[in-house]
Amino acid sequence: MSDKYAVPNKLPGKTISVLAHRKRRILQDKASIEQKKKLRTERIAKSKKYRKFRRPESFVMNYIKAERTANRVKRVLRTNILKTNDAGKTNQKLLLVMRHAGKKVFDETTNTILRTLRMPVRHNAVFLENSKENQILLKVIEPFVVYGFPTITTIRELIFKKGFARIEGKKTAIQSNTMIEDILGDKGIICLEDIIHEIYTVGANFESVINFLCSFLLSSPRDGWKNKVSVPYKRGGEYGDRGNGINELIARCM
Repeated sequence: MSDKYAVPNKLPGKTISVLAHRKRRILQDKASIEQKKKLRTERIAKSKKYRKFRRPESFVMNYIKAERTANRVKRVLRTNILKTNDAGKTNQKLLLVMRHAGKKVFDETTNTILRTLRMPVRHNAVFLENSKENQILLKVIEPFVVYGFPTITTIRELIFKKGFARIEGKKTAIQSNTMIEDILGDKGIICLEDIIHEIYTVGANFESVINFLCSFLLSSPRDGWKNKVSVPYKRGGEYGDRGNGINELIARCM
């Protein structure tokens, strides 16, 4: 057999330490991390020094938008809306409302109504009773919301997929019916199906159930908005009353 393939009998003359290699790699990794942090800090500091040029019109536009919205609100309230009762024209007792527009709303009245209805940010959705008072509020904030009459399937899908409870002021996932029974058990509501039934029928404990649930946070519709969001639904746009069409939209947002 050739000596070429023979296994050497003596150990290598230089001692190799695994721990030394490991220590060196750790130090190299730390140095790399520190270098990245330093570069990131320098980049942030540099970006703060640089101020983007803004045209004067961009500052004025916010006030123009606020003034337009305020004038629209006055016009809506002036057109005898207080004398009308759209809620009486239909047998539907429940409304599903989703805020779809208005990342920044500059009118204080509109902002207050959106916060009161628990829709402080875009894509928040809530259930409301189809009453005269709520119809008036929806008319005021109509360019920023879409609403309609949900089916029991839509209600069930929303609660099971996007439902959270507010317990002691904190947003908490509904993990069991025990949580529901502890809060709403004195009202005869002990499970999710009871909540769904109470919402769909707008029962006597509707307000308690709505206060127990957090507002739903949805996403933008799949495939995007099909029409212009700044045009009413009745005129071929997106915002406003959609009737039963709200169910198809919410299904695309979940």
